[in-house]
Amino acid sequence: MIKHLIIAGLLTFGSAAAYAQQAAAPVRAGDTQVAAMPNGADAKKLIGRTIKNPQDETIGKIESVHIDKDGKVDSVIAGVGGFLGVGEREVRLAWKDLQISQDGELVRVNMTKDQLKAMAPYKYTDANWRGQVFNDSGVYAPDRTVPRASAATTESTGDFNANGQIAGSALIGAKVHNANNDTVGSVEDIYIDNKGAIQAVVVSVGGFLGMGTKDVAVNWSELTYGHDGKSLKLTTTWTKDSLKAMPDYKYERRQPARSGG
Repeated sequence: MIKHLIIAGLLTFGSAAAYAQQAAAPVRAGDTQVAAMPNGADAKKLIGRTIKNPQDETIGKIESVHIDKDGKVDSVIAGVGGFLGVGEREVRLAWKDLQISQDGELVRVNMTKDQLKAMAPYKYTDANWRGQVFNDSGVYAPDRTVPRASAATTESTGDFNANGQIAGSALIGAKVHNANNDTVGSVEDIYIDNKGAIQAVVVSVGGFLGMGTKDVAVNWSELTYGHDGKSLKLTTTWTKDSLKAMPDYKYERRQPARSGG
């Protein structure tokens, strides 16, 4: 039975060391500041987000997320400049200087692209930590931080094996897209029948970093899967609004049948 990752609740925020010289501007009308610092597991959702300035210009992209010894996000590593990865440099921005809105779709900082470029370049202790949630000891795992040097020598086959079968670990946490390739949710859990066939998928929809989300049950037959490069890609005809309108999924365990007396 495949167990899903239980994501810890949002942690209360505190002060973080300021890596950017420019102070953050107040959040504009209509925006919502996400003040809580997510833990390492939730912070993976930040990787790949573009960063905009107050003039709505894209000035960078979140490449990696740095956490402190308590597992709280204290900063992000942002890529700025360059084209198609050539000439890009990475700098470190304090979490407190970022403004997050629109369910995490919009990340903003009160700086220009030139100001970002002028910051000291960030250098990873291990280049393999790029694109990860990590701290100064190694890549973050839900229960521990594992330095690369101590990782097992064997490697997973990835999302698919040679026969095209899906790895269970690839399903849990996988993003679900609609026909327009917009992300509408992520897989929290799956349920299989007594023959091992997937029947239902629990999808988390709405909210950001664990806040304001709801779980709904979708039939596996309502999802299609395929390759997106080397990764699993799930697609559905459901929209985010139609998923939100579905009843909340309740985790209930079937009770064993009582024997007759």
